[in-house]
Amino acid sequence: MKAIKLMLMLSLSALAYGCSGGGGDSATPGPGGGGSGESATISGKITYDNVPHNPSTNGLNYNATTQDPARGVTVQLIQGSTVVDTTTTDNSGDYSLTGETGATYTLRVRAELKQTGTQSWDVVVVDNTSNNAQYVLDSSSFQVDSTNFTRNLNAASGWGGSSYTSTRAAAPFHILDRVYDVIDKLRVVDTNLQLDQLVINWSPNNIPQSGSLNTGRIGTSFYSADKIYLLGAADTDTDEYDGHVIIHEWGHYFEDNNSRSDSIGGSHGGGDRLDMRVAFGEGFGNAWSAMITDDPIYRDSLNSGQSQGFSINIEANNVSNPGWFSEGSVQSILYDIYDAGNDDTVALGLGPIYDVLVGKQRNTEAFTSIFTFMTFIKENNPPEVAGLNQLLSDQNIQQNIDIWGSTETDDEGEPSVIPVYNEFNPGDAQQLCTIRTFNSSTTSMNKLGNRKFLKLNIPASGSYTLRLTPSSGEDLDGYIYQQGNLVVFDDAGGSSSVNITHNFTAGTYVADVSAYQTDSCFNVALIQN
Repeated sequence: MKAIKLMLMLSLSALAYGCSGGGGDSATPGPGGGGSGESATISGKITYDNVPHNPSTNGLNYNATTQDPARGVTVQLIQGSTVVDTTTTDNSGDYSLTGETGATYTLRVRAELKQTGTQSWDVVVVDNTSNNAQYVLDSSSFQVDSTNFTRNLNAASGWGGSSYTSTRAAAPFHILDRVYDVIDKLRVVDTNLQLDQLVINWSPNNIPQSGSLNTGRIGTSFYSADKIYLLGAADTDTDEYDGHVIIHEWGHYFEDNNSRSDSIGGSHGGGDRLDMRVAFGEGFGNAWSAMITDDPIYRDSLNSGQSQGFSINIEANNVSNPGWFSEGSVQSILYDIYDAGNDDTVALGLGPIYDVLVGKQRNTEAFTSIFTFMTFIKENNPPEVAGLNQLLSDQNIQQNIDIWGSTETDDEGEPSVIPVYNEFNPGDAQQLCTIRTFNSSTTSMNKLGNRKFLKLNIPASGSYTLRLTPSSGEDLDGYIYQQGNLVVFDDAGGSSSVNITHNFTAGTYVADVSAYQTDSCFNVALIQN
């Protein structure tokens, strides 16, 4: 997922890949910039080298490289330092600009997707290891010798047969083209599609090590705060050609801006019993990549020559440790709702899924999970309830669920994880317990049972206190939310009681309470002041 000259275009704060137009004209550059004054159409096709995966190894197959159209990208006609005309490529990568015969120009293709109006988006690809310079592809200079002049331009992969031997100019444009795939589908289901600005950070220096982002030590490909970071370290782990990885991370951006995710992130893998918010977020990201590509096989290339990798069958129903806490169960259910495979009991397509994500899921009182999504998709599609219930049953999840998972019985042998939410009215007190049964020594606090979820019923506006009292000196933290928004919290640490006091308006709130260090039991009380 990942004779060229590399230079820094300081005036544009852009990293320029200057290269001649593949398959273009053979005109000789003229000595100056002036033209004859006769209008000329300069047109052609913008492409990039697309390297597919080898299905048998899940690595990249450079021998099968194709030149695919760079769709929706900005193309500029430049004379000296002046931008003469600007356009965007169409769905076939074609562009058309207006100049003059006799004039000398260069083409510049900017690694961006931009549109304003009723439907709008703004996506750029930058190098986080080069002062966030935006990638652009520059042609060599050419002189226009006819009123209809053709100039094609291809961004090459940089692959030399056994290693990368020149600039990897295609990488930013393959990344953008996967985002184009997403936008192309969403613009059909939402005629008023509005997407916030997104910056995608890719560099051949981005390695799977922790450290400073501006040196490329990004740890892994990830999304955070309207930015996606993608790995690019050759012979280690590259993601610029891993379309499912790119779209997965874009899915997290979409949740953050157009839908909602309450996921706390952290390490996760197949078969993990996860915090239900993490299970939904990661399962959604995987399923989303399959929906957008109409390809349920998620592939990630890595290792020497990008020749190896791994794959996940998103559509597989036989997942390890299925349940409401499983990303495998979530991705299987969501993709089965979308597609029309022979094993599926429903096939709603993208529209109904999108409607839930930008509608009821965004405003739910509960934490986002498979419980909220499935409650709402059933509410919105009554004729499909039986089929949707079968998908739940196939993943060992109760059919008659609500947003609180109040009917769920699967505790995986640990009684303290059920009920999913402990409910509190003013004056109520309960002893609750957290566990680390499903954690390894290196994982974060994002597994099943690490946290207790509380449903807090506030009958009238006023001051209330959520009191957390440790039984043996545990460090307790508490966070209170309303419809996904953090209202008040206390994570100061210490071994004494935690009193989270706030002037609440009447309504339903949810709390996330955790105890660090060990398995722990503690007392919880909701007090009206």
